[in-house]
Amino acid sequence: MCGIMGYVGSKRAWPIVLSGLKRLEYRGYDSAGIAVTAGDGIEVRKQVGPLHRLEERNPDGLTGTTGIGHTRWATHGEVTLANCHPHADTSGQLVLVHNGIIDNAEELRDSLDAGARIDSQTDTAILAELIATRYDGDLLQAVRAALEMVQGTAAIAVMHRNHPGELVVARQGSPVVVGLQDDAAFVASDAQALATLTDRLIILHDSDIARLTPGNVEIIDVLNRARERRVEALAIVPDDANLGDHPHYFLKEAREQPGVIRRALKGRLDPSMRTARLPELDALEIERSMARVSIFGCGSSKLAGDVGRYLIERYARISASSDDAAELAMLNPATDHETLHLALSQSGETADVLVFMRELALRDAPMLSITNVVGNSMARAAAANVYMHAGAEYSVAATKSFISQLVCLNLLALRWARQRGMSPSQGRAWMEALEQLPEQIDAMLEHHQRIKALAREHCDASYVMFIGRGVSLPIAREGALKLKELSYIPSEGLSGAQMKHGPIALIEEGSPVWVIAPPDHTRERMLGNIHELKARGATILAIAGHDDAEIAKLSSAHIPLPPHHPALSPLLSVIPLQLFAYEVAVALGREVDRPRNLAKSVTVE
Repeated sequence: MCGIMGYVGSKRAWPIVLSGLKRLEYRGYDSAGIAVTAGDGIEVRKQVGPLHRLEERNPDGLTGTTGIGHTRWATHGEVTLANCHPHADTSGQLVLVHNGIIDNAEELRDSLDAGARIDSQTDTAILAELIATRYDGDLLQAVRAALEMVQGTAAIAVMHRNHPGELVVARQGSPVVVGLQDDAAFVASDAQALATLTDRLIILHDSDIARLTPGNVEIIDVLNRARERRVEALAIVPDDANLGDHPHYFLKEAREQPGVIRRALKGRLDPSMRTARLPELDALEIERSMARVSIFGCGSSKLAGDVGRYLIERYARISASSDDAAELAMLNPATDHETLHLALSQSGETADVLVFMRELALRDAPMLSITNVVGNSMARAAAANVYMHAGAEYSVAATKSFISQLVCLNLLALRWARQRGMSPSQGRAWMEALEQLPEQIDAMLEHHQRIKALAREHCDASYVMFIGRGVSLPIAREGALKLKELSYIPSEGLSGAQMKHGPIALIEEGSPVWVIAPPDHTRERMLGNIHELKARGATILAIAGHDDAEIAKLSSAHIPLPPHHPALSPLLSVIPLQLFAYEVAVALGREVDRPRNLAKSVTVE
């Protein structure tokens, strides 16, 4: 969840490390720090709060040519200077940064002679001391010996005063990437930090430990065996970080969604066979014989999975489920070789998803993933992976990654529906609707000013309800999630069928309720919900068919949906809810791109 950046070479490390940390700010953090070699020692600068505060307090930076930096999202210990990374051992000779959680931290603290003198609450400070006690002249081996004792997750970068031109980095559960130049080496927790620095990338595997020197990398594993890792091309477009004339990344990325859909569809529609072309699935032996699909993810990815479950059940006629990955791991569910397990994650590094995937791998269960970041851990763990092609997403709250997941799930459902009896004419209609989708999303974005006015009208609400049925229920929940994330207003996404069973008690005069009522088989039931809500004084904000005069008359606001294929209503309906959450957050003066307490990539359980 935190950001790691490091450099070793011939240039000043401070500005390079700082620039990498800035590219990682989107992940969310509450403090920052940088350590740089200085003469025969190491200097450390830390600051609670945003990165620009660290920069302002240290306008001249530090002058060494080896450095590591970190943006911390608090797990062990409060947000204080003592808990801010980088952390040194008690002798001050060794400094490290760390992502992850060490499960046996207190046990390790008790085993250290200096345990009582460690002035930080963090597990990272314990790890620094543990490595220092194993150091006898070889930093790589000291890190390896320490990690043999560690239970939990650890992505680390370590410096030692006796090795001024060397970094040792390791991956144990949390992602680490290494970048190379002829005369320099870099380390980061996310390849986006390296996008303007190098185009040569090594993705470390679990249990890898690497020694970085200028232009070179040496890799071993925790058993001290030499490892070779492939150098890959860095597939990130630096311009994704350019805000242009947009005030926030959230709005920029929401407006990029038509282009994202075009990229997700490019080369993936087969007009001759009226189906989806996904060659990455051709080697997936279970595809034609599977009896069930088990979908799992977290946050917005889980809600995308809920949409996918509906599409797969309704159109492909395959039994499907959608669950929170963390809860699945707690359930220890039964698995079999007739079920395809489908994992969803933008980053491909979501800890709760990876934990469950490792359990599935032990059982030799068939796995497919949908991810965005190339070379991610989930893609390597699954038998096949469908890339979303959403581009880098810098706002913590998902927009274009969510809609890209929905496109990929539509493609899977279309492919499987055609394999299981959907007619060519039905397949063609779905394909043609997908091809029209970017222009229809553009049309939905044109309602921005109207939605902005609604946001200003309701930004002082103490509670907002979102309701839907069928495929629209996950979108109601996504709308509530976006409003909670960005504005901190309590909100809830509910099934219209639940209203009489308790939630309607929350409605009072003027309560804003978003009602998602597309022109499908759920429309009549949603109309009944509108009458119930209005009778109790609710203010109805409706997303409904463009020609639905009855719902428009009953609503305080009607955002019209263009004519569309029923499978695509979630992609159209979510746009107004994204814009509403954004404009409410702006009206309230919230930190839109980095909401409090949240991180972009949740790499700890």
